Amino acid sequence: MKIKQRSKKKKHLGKIIMLIVLAGIVAAIVYSYYQQEASKGQPWVWITSGPFSINKNQYKLGEHIFIVVSDLKPTDVGEIDIVDPKGDTYSKIPFNGTIKSSFKQFFEPNTERNLSLCNATSLVGHWNIIFDGVPYKSIPFEIINEYIPEYSNKTEGLDTVPKGLDPC
Repeated sequence: MKIKQRSKKKKHLGKIIMLIVLAGIVAAIVYSYYQQEASKGQPWVWITSGPFSINKNQYKLGEHIFIVVSDLKPTDVGEIDIVDPKGDTYSKIPFNGTIKSSFKQFFEPNTERNLSLCNATSLVGHWNIIFDGVPYKSIPFEIINEYIPEYSNKTEGLDTVPKGLDPC
């Protein structure tokens, strides 16, 4: 009689241990999945040159490029030139370390700002952020030929230039 009770207890104990192991495996898989998803949400690797930084080196069409300037010296005076793939100056951002030692700026490349950028595909390529007036190296970045999900149906700022004005 005692043998039957022991074998029943062993069977129950075996089932409990198996359930605990199975629950541990499921928990590990779920944890691993959420860790991977969390790392996809913020893939920023800051690219830095002196006090100037951008949040990553590759962007999709429609994405904002974030520039962070921190700890400018009082002698740091000049402007940030954003140069498009054709080599033209797309935008200029002045800075003066005696007035402001830190600031944040963002921009979104689009075709509205420059007529030589005819359509969204002319935004694709290697861009540069050049620092005039200071000895810091330029920061290169790339815009790839993919839209961010919010821009897949939106064409504002990425339309082609009207006929007759097309310099391309």
